[in-house]
Amino acid sequence: MSEETEARIRKLEAIEEIKNLQARYAYLIDSSQMEKVPDLFADDFVVQYDFMGTYRTKAELREFLERAGYPVMCHQMLTPLIEVDGDKATGIWYLFGPFTVTTAQGDVAVWIQGKYENEYVRVDGKWKFSRVMLKFKLISPHEDGWVKTRMMGQ
Repeated sequence: MSEETEARIRKLEAIEEIKNLQARYAYLIDSSQMEKVPDLFADDFVVQYDFMGTYRTKAELREFLERAGYPVMCHQMLTPLIEVDGDKATGIWYLFGPFTVTTAQGDVAVWIQGKYENEYVRVDGKWKFSRVMLKFKLISPHEDGWVKTRMMGQ
């Protein structure tokens, strides 16, 4: 097999491993296994969840996820755009799905849409997150839809 073919295979394998990492992240959060999420991250990382804070340690991230958990979450990660450069990579994913948000007035069914802009690093042969940034485009009550109420609380 040529070096070029081997390099292409390594890149394709990296992309598939990153897709699985992203899917595992969504699965663990959606199934309320928040304590396992920090294991998906490199030791040196940053997480920025739009208006919900920035987290730089595994303990901070775990605490936030356990505290902020929504009663129902359904991360649909769509249209991945992954670029691999050796032991580093970037990925853009659209998020869309039904969620339940707990408010002072009770639980509200919402539609959430946003975009993940992530960075990954290979550590000891395994891909990990080095940066997760989620930017929300809409958090809309199901009853209203996003035309009437694009972003709750605004």
